[in-house]
Amino acid sequence: MKKHLLIVMLMLISLSVFAQRKALVIGNSRYGSDRIPTSLNDAQLAADALGAINYEVTHLQDLNYDEMLKALDGFKAKLRTGDTAVFYFAGFTKQEAGRNYLIPNAQNVGKTGQLISVDVVLESLSRATNSFMFLENRTLPRGFFSKLWGRDKGLSSIQRLNQNQGFAMASDIGKDLVAQGERYSIFSYSLFNKMTSEMYNYPDLMRAVQEEVSAYTAKAQKPFWQATLQAPFTFYEPIQNMKYPFRLPAYRGLDGGGSYNF
Repeated sequence: MKKHLLIVMLMLISLSVFAQRKALVIGNSRYGSDRIPTSLNDAQLAADALGAINYEVTHLQDLNYDEMLKALDGFKAKLRTGDTAVFYFAGFTKQEAGRNYLIPNAQNVGKTGQLISVDVVLESLSRATNSFMFLENRTLPRGFFSKLWGRDKGLSSIQRLNQNQGFAMASDIGKDLVAQGERYSIFSYSLFNKMTSEMYNYPDLMRAVQEEVSAYTAKAQKPFWQATLQAPFTFYEPIQNMKYPFRLPAYRGLDGGGSYNF
């Protein structure tokens, strides 16, 4: 019995030694004549924040359908048991029959099957022990692309999260969220500002982000989140050393400071 227990302990120690924090960050801004002015800055913010708290970050932008599939397959292949995986996407999204989709770069927009299923991405992330998806989602504007698919209804909740997963998006369920601002977005700002400055358990982090975004937008925008975490999880601990200094500037009235450059 003691021998078996020792083997199990050694296996757990081995897993913890090789466990890593990994993140895939994608910002899509080009959709024909429709552009999202904040996507690339939001994705850069995500990459810098996650990198500062010791995530191995793959940061890509303006990917078409094939490029997104390649990036997701490559990221999935790197995930191992014990890892923490984070996927961040800033760009247009779409809901069809209760299912959520990411829209690639305009090069392939409108072609049959050229959408990326959020459920499929979540399944890929589940190879890690803990995994999270954050969407700085935007509703496709009225025009050529929306005529192809019909008017969007806003994203829905995830019907089934895998074990130890978290999902969060900038808008509430079924709510439109159009392009806003010219530099970066309040959801991503609030999320990564709090993630890198205080030791929040994931539910507490998301509730704090919800409260701040809702207050700042006079309740016009309320982020949504859900989770199946089996234990407390924090992205940042005050005792850990950051790879490099990271502090955001003030966001038009919100607390902040520092020298982050966009």
